[in-house]
Amino acid sequence: MNFEKLDFNPEKRQEEWKEEVFKYFKGEMHAHSLYSNRQEMGGGKEGMVHSDERLLSYAEKLGLDFLCFSEHSSNPEDPKKLEENDPICESILKQQEKIREINEKDIYDLTAYQSVEANIMFDENGKAIVDMPDSVLSQLDLVVASRHKIDDKFEPEKIKESFLAATQNENVDIIGHPYRYIEFYENDWRYFKKYNQNKELGEELQEMENNSDWDSIKQIIGKNEPTTDKLREYNLLFNNLKEDYWNNWGEVLKSMEDNNKCFEINLSSFDPNKEYFKTLLKKTTEYKNLNYSIAYDFHNLGQLDKYKTNHKVEGVKNPARAKGASRLLDLIELLKELNISPDRIINSSEDNFKKFINSKRNN
Repeated sequence: MNFEKLDFNPEKRQEEWKEEVFKYFKGEMHAHSLYSNRQEMGGGKEGMVHSDERLLSYAEKLGLDFLCFSEHSSNPEDPKKLEENDPICESILKQQEKIREINEKDIYDLTAYQSVEANIMFDENGKAIVDMPDSVLSQLDLVVASRHKIDDKFEPEKIKESFLAATQNENVDIIGHPYRYIEFYENDWRYFKKYNQNKELGEELQEMENNSDWDSIKQIIGKNEPTTDKLREYNLLFNNLKEDYWNNWGEVLKSMEDNNKCFEINLSSFDPNKEYFKTLLKKTTEYKNLNYSIAYDFHNLGQLDKYKTNHKVEGVKNPARAKGASRLLDLIELLKELNISPDRIINSSEDNFKKFINSKRNN
């Protein structure tokens, strides 16, 4: 992902592509260091392998102006409500002290910021919450709130309820990978089968699948025209569920706009070449005051190697880094198609980032 060596299009000079990339991306908003492993508390499952110093050095070589350390709060796979004196909260604040010392020493030619990736979850009473207390969140430079492990995570009302808990929290700045795990594709049999809100119907749909009744399934999900009253009824239920899903997105996006929360385009899970993501991003453009952040959600270099991209990047020897740069170029192409300009991307410049943060802190 070395932008200094980009040679994507032989018809254009490297400097032209470097300039194009940096119009949209001058700071990493969502990076995980060894702090997310919680090694001082027994280690973690995820593969964060880099120290904060290593990440800052790498970001500096890429030509970035700033980097946000968005460490995990409680375990994303088993989130829990944290108290202010929890070792995880203390760890985040300890890292913040270290980051401030690094900035004061002016070691790197970029600025570091302290963030956290808090979990959006449901507590023991079924109430949607953010797992880290406001008394800690309010001390940080930036707060990302994300859905990870949630029971009934696909159920439309639960999706909306959980997001609204974060969009209405004054300390939250960014909604992290908001689409992750809850995609509803155009003809999504899996989603309809599980979340049609009717147990008997769900069992019948499962039996259709078990019997490989693909013709009926295609009629239900709209790939073919329904031929019986029963299949027309099920097709209507499918369309109603899909309509509810997208209506709920409308409420969530409106709340994000009204409460000045950023929609994170997380390149680790957002594929600019898939129709669902194009549809969702197009829907976000209905909200003219909604801002965005672009992030790699960096854990380790290996994650970049899994990306499927359209662009071909020449001159980057490491295949994973090349794919990382290619996916960003794919996204920029989509942003242009949707007329999402760099001024709406809060990390298109450090000045834009500071402007966003100050606008929230001054309210």
